[in-house]
Amino acid sequence: MKWFTLIAFTTTAVFTSANGWAHANMECTDKPKSAWLHPLEVQKRIVNEYGFAIKKFQEAGSCYEIYGWALNKEGKKFEEIEVYFNPINGDIVKKKFRD
Repeated sequence: MKWFTLIAFTTTAVFTSANGWAHANMECTDKPKSAWLHPLEVQKRIVNEYGFAIKKFQEAGSCYEIYGWALNKEGKKFEEIEVYFNPINGDIVKKKFRD
């Protein structure tokens, strides 16, 4: 059983570090979840207003978070991104392009 635990931990560590994403506990709001926008409303804004393509949408602490694609800083090609949103108003709290 110890070998299985060690292998599982090592595999997780390798995939997590190879992923290249910085996972942080972001603080986006102190409002209760009853005040949050519906996830579909936020997703609609993410696509229509920000122009992001969503690969994965989730709750992360007191934020909504996506992994997806956005035009790079030069506006010439799509790159992978990780973005945190305030669930009360849908504003971007943090955006990071993949390393």
